[in-house]
Amino acid sequence: MALLVRAGAIVTCDTDAPQNGITFERLGLIRNGSILIDDTTGAVISVAEGAERRSPEQGRRERAESAQVEGGTAVLDFPNCVIVPGFVDAHTHPFFAGMRAPGETMLHTVQRTREALLDLSVFWETVEGRLRLMLAHGTTMAEVKTGYVLTKAGELQLLEMIEEHKEEPGLPRLVATFLGAHAVPPEFPDADAYTDYLIAEVLPEARARGAVYADVFCEPGFFSPAQTLRYLNAAHSHGLRLRAHCDEMSYSGAAATAAQAGVDTIDHCNYIQKEDIEAIVARDIVTVACPATTAYLDLPPCPVREILECGGYVALASDYNPGTSPCFNLQTVANYGRRLFGLSAAEALYGVTVAAAKSLRAQAGRIRAGEPADFVALQIAAPEEFGWQFGGNLAAAVFRSGRRI
Repeated sequence: MALLVRAGAIVTCDTDAPQNGITFERLGLIRNGSILIDDTTGAVISVAEGAERRSPEQGRRERAESAQVEGGTAVLDFPNCVIVPGFVDAHTHPFFAGMRAPGETMLHTVQRTREALLDLSVFWETVEGRLRLMLAHGTTMAEVKTGYVLTKAGELQLLEMIEEHKEEPGLPRLVATFLGAHAVPPEFPDADAYTDYLIAEVLPEARARGAVYADVFCEPGFFSPAQTLRYLNAAHSHGLRLRAHCDEMSYSGAAATAAQAGVDTIDHCNYIQKEDIEAIVARDIVTVACPATTAYLDLPPCPVREILECGGYVALASDYNPGTSPCFNLQTVANYGRRLFGLSAAEALYGVTVAAAKSLRAQAGRIRAGEPADFVALQIAAPEEFGWQFGGNLAAAVFRSGRRI
């Protein structure tokens, strides 16, 4: 049986238009539209304009949702909702154990995570709960990083866990990133020695265990631009695509180094300079901005408007982690993006769909015939409200591969 989902408005985000100044019309706004889904494959069959808006029951107040069967097709109505593509979170760290109190460092999380991995089933239950929360708030695809074990065995265990659950129903689709170069573990005297170890011992096995990307935390006190370049070049030689944390806490030339290495994304970028912006845009690199982290740490904002005005793309990501951004909700992140970066509602939606999917080179972030039916029905009166209200969950329903979660 096919499924027809109707709503007061649908924004397909099926566009090749630039992000800067994007309007909802150019993002594929359909008033009173419908999505027809193949119940067998979970793919979109068609997206139609001008679908009739139905009241759930004659003589009763219109509700947010109704269901019926018409001519052998199941029908779900969301007349008071706006449907948008499932969100794509392009930067997350949910594979950790414990919380981190103020003053505790990343190595505290490393120790807690190492201890938790002694019982893999219990650890997975904890991580699974986080991933389910992300999906319930509309995130249907997430880039997820290792980086809180910092041993060969532990980091590869995390990659295997991601690989095992990457397409599991009831969770976001997972894209695995190996972040061995997250911090220097206590077993190593310095970052040079640890970088040598990662290059010789771990990177050669990362792709076979499921890693799609390699990432590095290029920041003073962690990994230098020179170490970053060695690590990224080695990762590329082993078939991994590249991402990099750059210039988050201070300026070190990290973004310029990452651009030279051929990364798909440069993340954070709170302190990048004009010449960095020019290099990022010229190489078609997606900037992944993390406004919840910026707010949590009271950092200067990434120069998002300057990047967009130069013709670049900016994804908005949660950076969900225990120490600097304990936020898994991209609805909240969109609100931060509007407030801290001055984005319009349409630009913010683009950031958690089109730009984020581009950063992962993924078939996601849009509603299009033939592609997975991943979308969210938001309880907002109009698309212009996207990223306005925050502090809760406005998702009336989340669909992943045509199945309601």
